[in-house]
Amino acid sequence: MSSTPTTSLPARIIAFLSSFGLATVVLALLLIITFLGTLEQAEYGLVVSQARYFESFFVDRIDVAACLRALAIVDLGKFTLPVTILPGGYTLMAVLFVNMLLGGIIRIRKSPKTIGVIISHFAILFMIASGAVTYHFAKEGILNLSEGQTSDEFQSFHDRVIEIEKVPASADAKRQALVIDQSAYTDLSAGKGRTFTHESLPFDLMVTHWVRHGQPKRATDGRADAVDGYYVQELPVIDPQKDQAIEDEKLFSACVVIVKEKGGEQQKGILWEVNAAPLTVTVKGDKYLIDLKRRVYRLPFAVKLDKTEEEKHPGTERARRFTSWVTKITGSHEEKRVVTMNEPVRGDNYAVFQSNFGDGVADGSGVKSSGFQIVENPADHWPLISCIIVAEGLLLHFLMMLARFIKVEPWSFAIGLILAFNAAFATAMWKLL
Repeated sequence: MSSTPTTSLPARIIAFLSSFGLATVVLALLLIITFLGTLEQAEYGLVVSQARYFESFFVDRIDVAACLRALAIVDLGKFTLPVTILPGGYTLMAVLFVNMLLGGIIRIRKSPKTIGVIISHFAILFMIASGAVTYHFAKEGILNLSEGQTSDEFQSFHDRVIEIEKVPASADAKRQALVIDQSAYTDLSAGKGRTFTHESLPFDLMVTHWVRHGQPKRATDGRADAVDGYYVQELPVIDPQKDQAIEDEKLFSACVVIVKEKGGEQQKGILWEVNAAPLTVTVKGDKYLIDLKRRVYRLPFAVKLDKTEEEKHPGTERARRFTSWVTKITGSHEEKRVVTMNEPVRGDNYAVFQSNFGDGVADGSGVKSSGFQIVENPADHWPLISCIIVAEGLLLHFLMMLARFIKVEPWSFAIGLILAFNAAFATAMWKLL
């Protein structure tokens, strides 16, 4: 009498996580959310669709009407399908990473026949890891310069902060600001408040009535939430004319702050992203500036815009190319560079892209200007490295298969041809560059 050996629970879990079936399901779901996210992008914009489908753990809803309109099938008006079980891109990529690590690296049979496949799987894991590093650590923003202007700071596209700065006693004193990240107050809608403290401040700061898109408006009906005759009016984040979500770059958040002097009085004010000046309060004889703004990052170098030009398609007013001649200043070292569309300048883990152009006519200044998209990404070159590793792994695999077919020694044949190919490719690139 024989008995079938039982498999332990951990072994079954590992077998499931490394299974080909799980990989197939994950890839199918990635295809589905990519399709839906691309369709909704037509109405909601890149930022909103990317956050809902690709950066989330789970997709909260699917706008069926928007998807059908994007496909030009039918206009259902407004029809949204609530979803609670569809995993988002973040979850799917995490599961795919575990699946490939277990199935494609750890559990795969190790032999000369599978070495190329193992290398390719490792490269794909490296590419997924680069996406995670980019998501968590990359910084992205805009640097606007007029001709002759120099700056070493750029402003974030999406990250807002509240800055608290003590006005220095002298103009030569070093400026320092305390920063409250947006994640600490974006849940503070009307009726909610949170108090922030710091040992260096003689007051506590309460933040309340935050809105993602709003403006101060004069209160004419004796509202209880009015501050100096104004209140925070919440504005829609959907453009009623286009029936599309307004881009995040065009949203202006606002909130109410209450300065509570320790053992003293209270002062209230409204913060708005586009205020001409920060809120100024005086506490114990010292002045403090409180401002709601896009986060500002400092570059390890300065950029000076020497000249910028716009090239248009012949016979039209449509832009064909923006080109900027800049000087990259690092300490006392200056380097002339050219930034143009689809041809960024890279260095010091930063990439500088040509984003927009101003001819100086619309604003009446007569001075040309350029907008540069600045991206700091520690994993900037990781996808390229991954593609090279994938190519090398697959090439090794196919050459070893070919060597066995023509009955020659696989390793020397495959490695020799790969080295020759890499040398030829490197020589060609060196000649071109």
